[in-house]
Amino acid sequence: MRGALIVVRFAAAVVGDERYREQWEADVVGARELGMTPLRVAFGALRAVVAMPSKGAVVAGIGPLGVALKHAGTPRGRVLVIAVVSALLVLGGVVMLLV
Repeated sequence: MRGALIVVRFAAAVVGDERYREQWEADVVGARELGMTPLRVAFGALRAVVAMPSKGAVVAGIGPLGVALKHAGTPRGRVLVIAVVSALLVLGGVVMLLV
């Protein structure tokens, strides 16, 4: 559940609209009542972000993330941003496990 909430908060931060965060968090919390897994609902929100038209990047970054954010005005750019951030999160998780 916690991981799913993190995913929807990230997705809402990319969109830059507080209403999406509130709605998607409510969807994740209520997913089990409908027989769905919260993580699947969260990844559905993430897929929706990729398909949405961009209002511009709302997250500041440096290095590879900064380059990716420069291209965030297009749906393809959003995919790039999500891929870079996901890779960084996975890499951070691996480092945490090894330390």
